[in-house]
Amino acid sequence: MGQRAAGDDGVGPAVLDALRAQGAGEGVDLCEVDEPSALLPLLEGARRVILVDAVLGGGGTGTVHVLAEEALDARDIAPLSTHGLTVGQVLGLARAIGPEKVCRDISIVAISVERPACLAYGLSPEALAAVPRAVEAVRNLVAGAS
Repeated sequence: MGQRAAGDDGVGPAVLDALRAQGAGEGVDLCEVDEPSALLPLLEGARRVILVDAVLGGGGTGTVHVLAEEALDARDIAPLSTHGLTVGQVLGLARAIGPEKVCRDISIVAISVERPACLAYGLSPEALAAVPRAVEAVRNLVAGAS
């Protein structure tokens, strides 16, 4: 998840690009959305969902966090959103609208970034260095290791 034209907010799509290039694993569908509300249809009927997104706080730029859905709002991490709804709010909305349809196994791989100052393509060196660590975190979740 993220905006490619918003500096480090594009770290989620960069992780997705790396997973596409290197392979994400058998039976894994890779989907890109640029804002949280676009997640709604992707949450229905999935056996497992792993979200990759930029966040503010939680350590220096490039720090990678693996969070359970329940821990999303309980940490010193703030979602990075320019669209009004956060990932946590969208997950709550999805559960309120159709609790029986929404995936029960949702994990978040969050990469700490600085708030983007302006529209810009490309990642900071710190966010770019976090991409391989985030890819590894996703692979571990896919394999069931985390």
